[in-house]
Amino acid sequence: MSFEEEVAKLGQEGTIGVAWLVGDDLKVYYTYGDWAVDPLIPFNAWKNQTSSVDFGGGLSFTVITMTPERLISTNLGGQGHILVARCPKWNGCVVVWSPKDIEKNYAYASAARLAAKVGG
Repeated sequence: MSFEEEVAKLGQEGTIGVAWLVGDDLKVYYTYGDWAVDPLIPFNAWKNQTSSVDFGGGLSFTVITMTPERLISTNLGGQGHILVARCPKWNGCVVVWSPKDIEKNYAYASAARLAAKVGG
């Protein structure tokens, strides 16, 4: 299954609502779903190893896990999760928003599967 097919499948299942493919060059190469936020905000939070993903306007996600390969954050007000998964074969990341009813570690595992499909 291709990257695009896997994204569509996860979207149809409801595991993810929005996904972006962001390169280390800060370009957005792919977008799935519609959410008028800047995917570079969580990408830069991961790059800079900050403790929150703040979109402004009161929409902020608290970082739960931060490593060189991942960022897992959740919104304490019930607005879901923002996840960043490093692509192992491409210079970039998959950035995903997942609804609150999806367990954050399951949502991250889905994002990591997507990241593994990029490049190579």
